[in-house]
Amino acid sequence: MAMTEEQSSGNPFSPGTGLAPEHLAGRKPEQALLREALKDITGPRKKDYGPLRGQAPRPLKIVGPRGVGKTALLTWVEDEIEPLEADVVSLAFVPKRSTKDVFFGLLHKIATIPDFNKHKAQAQAYKLLQRALKWKTGEPSLQDFEEVLAARLKFRPLLLLLDEVMHYDPQMMSQILQQSQILMRRRWPLAVVLAGTPALEAHLDHVDATFIDRAEDIYINRLEPEATREALSKPFADRGVAVSDEALKLMLNWTDDYPFFIQAVGSQVWKAKGKQGRTEVDVALVQSVEQAVHRERVGLYKKIYRRIRNARLLEHASKTVAFIDADPEPPKPEQVIAYLEEGTSLKFEDALEIYNQLLDAGLFWELNDDRVYPAIPSFFNYFKEEYKQGRKAGRAKPNL
Repeated sequence: MAMTEEQSSGNPFSPGTGLAPEHLAGRKPEQALLREALKDITGPRKKDYGPLRGQAPRPLKIVGPRGVGKTALLTWVEDEIEPLEADVVSLAFVPKRSTKDVFFGLLHKIATIPDFNKHKAQAQAYKLLQRALKWKTGEPSLQDFEEVLAARLKFRPLLLLLDEVMHYDPQMMSQILQQSQILMRRRWPLAVVLAGTPALEAHLDHVDATFIDRAEDIYINRLEPEATREALSKPFADRGVAVSDEALKLMLNWTDDYPFFIQAVGSQVWKAKGKQGRTEVDVALVQSVEQAVHRERVGLYKKIYRRIRNARLLEHASKTVAFIDADPEPPKPEQVIAYLEEGTSLKFEDALEIYNQLLDAGLFWELNDDRVYPAIPSFFNYFKEEYKQGRKAGRAKPNL
C-alpha cells in the first residue's frame, strides 16, 4: 500500500478524512469483495480489447457513518489496483460545483489515458474518445458519456469509484449508472463502487437505475474488539516497538472500537514515543497523551452534536438516547420510530425521516441483527451533558 506523507516520515497511523492507515484491520470481508471485483474486470477477454469472457462484477455499495473508514477503504482499493493492468477513476463531492462541471470533469477523467501507446486497437478507441469530447457548449449528453466510457474500456479495465454519492444530483447519477449498467451487461471490464453515509440509501431512491437493486451492500461501522487490538498493536510490532499489555489495554479503552479514534490514539502515542526518545511503549507514555487524545475525541463529538443541532433534532436525539439507554436489549428500528411518534403529533413518515436523519448524523447505527446501537457509545454521555447544559442556558433569564 502506498504510504501517506505522515506514514513515510515514520508514523504508521493516519487519523483524518480519507486517509488509509498503513494496516487496515477488521475489514477482511469488505476487502475480499473489492478484490473479487478487481479479479473479475481483469479476467480474460473474448479477444484483444474486447468484452470479458466472464461477467462484469455486481456494483458495490459502501455505507457507514462518518469516521469509520469508508474513504480509507476506497484509498486501499486504489492502491490494490496499481500493480494490475487496470485503471481507476474516482469522483468525490466538491461543494459549490455545478452538476454540469462535475459531469464534464468526470468525462475528462475517464478520457485521460495513462501510459497511452498507439497500438492499432487502442489508437482507434482513442479517436473515439477525442471525437466524443469535441463539444464546446451545452450539457454533456447521455450519449457522450456512453461513447467516452465504452471507448475507454477498450484500453484497460476500469474501476469507477464514486464517493459521497448522497450529495450528487440524482439525474446525473442516473445517467452515470444507467450507462454503466448497459456496458457491464455487455461484459465490458467495468466495476462500479458507490460510497456514502446512510443518507445514500434514501438518495438512491431518487436515482433511476435499476441495477442498484442488485448491488452488493457493504455496511461498515465499529470494529470488533480483536480487530481493534490488531489495528493498534500491529503497526508497533511491525517496527519492532514493544508495547506492554497494560499500555495496550489503556489505549484500547480510549478507542470505542471506532476507526477514527483508533488511529488518533495510535498516532498520538507514536508521536510521544519519538519526542521522548522512547524505544518501547508503557503505561506512562500512553498516559502522557491522554489530553491530546481527549481533544481529538471531543473534536469529533462536537461535529456530530453540531450536525444534530443544526438540523434542529436535539430534542428528538435526546429522546432517542434515553430510549436506547433505558433498555438493556438494543431496540429494533421500528421501536425507535414508534417511540419518536409517541406523545407527539408526528406522523409515521415524519418520525421515519427524523430517524433517518439521526442515523445519518452518526447518533446510532443499525447492525446485522436489525438492532439499533450507539454509533459511538461514549458520545451518548457527551450528548447528554451538552444537551443538559444547553437546556439550562436556554432557561436562564437575562439580567435586567
